[in-house]
Amino acid sequence: MNELPPAPPTPQRPVPIGRLLVGVVLVALGAVWLLDAVGAVDVDWDVLLPVALIVVGVALVIAAWQGRGRGGLIGLGVVLTVVLAIATVVQVPLSGGIGDRVERPTTIAEIADRYELSIGELTVDLRGLTLAAEIPGEVRVEAAVGIGHLVVLVGQGFPCVSTRAEAGVGEIVVFGERRSGVAPEHRTDAVCLAAPLLSLDLSVGLGQVEVRHG
Repeated sequence: MNELPPAPPTPQRPVPIGRLLVGVVLVALGAVWLLDAVGAVDVDWDVLLPVALIVVGVALVIAAWQGRGRGGLIGLGVVLTVVLAIATVVQVPLSGGIGDRVERPTTIAEIADRYELSIGELTVDLRGLTLAAEIPGEVRVEAAVGIGHLVVLVGQGFPCVSTRAEAGVGEIVVFGERRSGVAPEHRTDAVCLAAPLLSLDLSVGLGQVEVRHG
């Protein structure tokens, strides 16, 4: 009886380099973001994101040379390029959490150095802000949102409001005045005859900045 030759072993398919590197980069960025958010490390994202983009670019060259699929790498590279382009226009916060948050300082001492939110809606409600007997010349409020909506509610206790607002991509609405598109900005050259001056420094990476009276 003739014996049939054994079937040749099924060759193992190589792991696509694009998918592998996309997974590694995403896991690394997520882990670093988490450590930065909980305060375990202090990350310079202005350096880390360009390094990640360079790694993706090198992997694209290798994948093209080996004739392998590279769709995932291209997608990741596009995302990183967009994030870096936005970050060159505004300082995009990658810390501060995700979700909706409302800040209501009632005294000048309670105003934070900078309010930040990564993704979501951040509302800074200044309507309940009370001033001491000695009125300051200027009250500064700085806030930023990475992706989402930044709202600042201004009370009637400030005779003059100076606003510096900018966005990477999105819309800016300051007391009904609108600007939108890529890198819109609003700057108010306020000349005040009475104190105090409320000075707002606001930014959003992707989304909307809104300043209005409550």
